[in-house]
Amino acid sequence: MAWVKMFKKPGGGGGGLKKSYQPGSMLSLALTKGLLNEPGQNSCFLNSAQVLWQLDIFRRSLRHLSGHFCLGDSCIFCALKSIFCQFQQSRERVLPSDSLRNALAETFKDEQRFQLGLMDDAAECFENILERIHLHIVSDTASDSCSSKSCITHQKFAMMLYEQFVCRCCGASSDPHPFTELVHYVSTTALSQQVDRTMAKTERLRSDMFGELLQAANNTGDLRSCPQRNCGQSIKIRRVLMNCPEIVTIGFVWDAEQSDLTDDVIRSLGPRLNLCGLFNRVTDENAKRSELHLVGMICFSSKHYSAFAYHTKSSKWMFFDDATVKEIGSKWKDVASKCVRGHFQPLLLFYTNPEGTPVSNEDAPRQTTMCPRYKGHVNGET
Repeated sequence: MAWVKMFKKPGGGGGGLKKSYQPGSMLSLALTKGLLNEPGQNSCFLNSAQVLWQLDIFRRSLRHLSGHFCLGDSCIFCALKSIFCQFQQSRERVLPSDSLRNALAETFKDEQRFQLGLMDDAAECFENILERIHLHIVSDTASDSCSSKSCITHQKFAMMLYEQFVCRCCGASSDPHPFTELVHYVSTTALSQQVDRTMAKTERLRSDMFGELLQAANNTGDLRSCPQRNCGQSIKIRRVLMNCPEIVTIGFVWDAEQSDLTDDVIRSLGPRLNLCGLFNRVTDENAKRSELHLVGMICFSSKHYSAFAYHTKSSKWMFFDDATVKEIGSKWKDVASKCVRGHFQPLLLFYTNPEGTPVSNEDAPRQTTMCPRYKGHVNGET
């Protein structure tokens, strides 16, 4: 039942990319770095930073930007710049993650989240990093109304949606409710039920139907009574995508840390994602034609987070478990097999457009501006 297509850009360009990978080169050094997680640090949720580094669109976009609104010791933009620079240039095989860990702890100390020495949630860490990047680039714009061309969060990750109830019987409808998603969450229980129903009908899953399974799972049990008083019909919510995100993140909601559904969910994962299948309707013409490729995954097992990422230039899947970095293979089935053997529960899936480009820096900040309440601290003053 596993789907095992290779991830290659159309046009056969994979051969040239493979030739650029040489053991000992700067590329291979960047490919094989782990993150230090000493006993008691409990920083495994930062393996999400490994996936961000491997996302070509994100890495190149961040490289395009230098000016930002800086928050000193709690500046996540600076921390990411620092750790990405080490990934690229350091010859050490294992790197400290102190800068990012400290920035997260300082940023969220009032909420008591991501504090030093304490375990935290990798999915929430990822979402909060994206939210903070928005604030560092576009400090005076509300997240849901951001239109900055240089905002990585909203130009590349954000899904602009609206929800609406429409009755097919009488035509009554609710007012559309617009909102923005950075992660599209789906219940694994509902997904497993949809897979079982599909297998009972067709005995096999089409390689292009993962989005349809996710949509059906997301709509399971989501019924409302028709707003027309005399109708009496039960109607489903419709979710409509209005933009064309180049990175789509799927989040899985598990009922328990140990689940009997783990193997079924892993085997159902699709290496391709069509946006028209994921949502009831897609209005953007580019999004209608868009096929995204699975290039990253964050997993949870035995109260520990690890990550898988597809490295474009070497055409290899890599496994990141803190300081440990291993090559898994060139095919998705290699990753799926390791997940089944290791009882890894997928938490976040990262799909990207292989033709995606970095953000424009047309309206990006031209210089770094210190936020007033951090100036004294950064300058060493009281």
